[in-house]
Amino acid sequence: MKKKLSTFERHLMLDEILFYSICSDEDRQKILDQQPMTFQDFRRLSLLTDYLELEYLHRFIWDLHGYKFMEEMDQLCDQCKEGSEDLPEMLMETGRWLDNFWKQAPNITVSFLLRQIFSDGLKSRRKNNITLYPVPKKNREDKPS
Repeated sequence: MKKKLSTFERHLMLDEILFYSICSDEDRQKILDQQPMTFQDFRRLSLLTDYLELEYLHRFIWDLHGYKFMEEMDQLCDQCKEGSEDLPEMLMETGRWLDNFWKQAPNITVSFLLRQIFSDGLKSRRKNNITLYPVPKKNREDKPS
């Protein structure tokens, strides 16, 4: 008898069905580790899955690829904390990623709907979301719960 899917596996499959039906074949291959993923790809795919609220696929991407980019994430975090002069360009870059994604949608209806979702902005996440970038212990304030 076939093993029953866990809740996570089921939700991940549903997220994958949705995302893989609207993303490029190249992005799908990068997520599945069939093509190399750059840090820019990792950031872009993380952003897209966040905007589309594909929590399980977002976790999957972080679990499969996050460890590869820990040094780059630390550098990016430092740049943000220091108010780097590159921040405006990085924000523009994220806007281009969103624009490029809705423009490559498989049809005009999906393109319109993606544009509506992206223009609505990111929704706040629960504080216990495990996919958020972990703050190093030395920088955390120990506050009682």
